[in-house]
Amino acid sequence: MEEKRRVLEMVRAGEIGVEEALALLEALGERPKASSPARLLRVRVDGHDQGKPVKVHVNLPLALAELLEKFLPEEAQLTLGRQGVNLKELLAAVGQGVPEGKLVEVEAEDEGKPVRILVEVV
Repeated sequence: MEEKRRVLEMVRAGEIGVEEALALLEALGERPKASSPARLLRVRVDGHDQGKPVKVHVNLPLALAELLEKFLPEEAQLTLGRQGVNLKELLAAVGQGVPEGKLVEVEAEDEGKPVRILVEVV
């Protein structure tokens, strides 16, 4: 603990920089917690709704993930359901915390036209 205090005092006195202090603290086994950037739910839908091309690109903070259904076209929601993806369960899981990465990636055809849906946490 005393060593950690000395490193912080050196930073305050301007004797060392932040990067040097981080390296010293890490060497002491005291790695400071870095603040994580805001995490987003990224949704990309490329497809067709009632015969018209649809492109939906939404980035929502995870805290607002339950609003996703309002942004997705009905056809995209139906396509997810046909692929076995329960959107309500997915959004509930996101609200409880999930690791970064792809949650759902669907490439399908609807009425002979390609549909691509990607849901990921970034």
